[in-house]
Amino acid sequence: MTETIKQYLDEKKGVATVMAARILNVPEREVVRALDEQSFEVSVSRFSEIMDDINEWGEILMIVTNGSVICEVSGELPKGTYSHGMFNLHSDTSPIGGHLMADKFDSIHFVSRPFMGKESLSVQVYDKEGNAAFKIHVGRDEKYELKHEQVERFHALKKRMMQ
Repeated sequence: MTETIKQYLDEKKGVATVMAARILNVPEREVVRALDEQSFEVSVSRFSEIMDDINEWGEILMIVTNGSVICEVSGELPKGTYSHGMFNLHSDTSPIGGHLMADKFDSIHFVSRPFMGKESLSVQVYDKEGNAAFKIHVGRDEKYELKHEQVERFHALKKRMMQ
């Protein structure tokens, strides 16, 4: 199936991975894994460390999808804490908040892939069924360019995860 996914991605440059997964009838994680050098997979055991780092990046874009909705929220990622079996995000100043069932997560991917003609960098968390639990994208400035400091933070975190 990986070759079919790669062929589809080659033919449909820039297609959203969620849409490719839907069309190919595969879990989105399999599409992300087929991205080869555009995606680096990290053990879910590094989840807290990754979230703690992103907490210091400033305003990011968090995307959550389900079968019928793609929800995008920009804001600073709140410092997360574990309680009642969940990784909880709470802040009085950020619109990002909620309760993440981290025990259902299976893999984390650092994705560097053009989207809509622009460079895109994201940290994507997948559940055990291969669905995207959420994605955190490097933020953009008023000119819709990636925020330089966050690009550096993304690459530094990815490098640390590769060790």
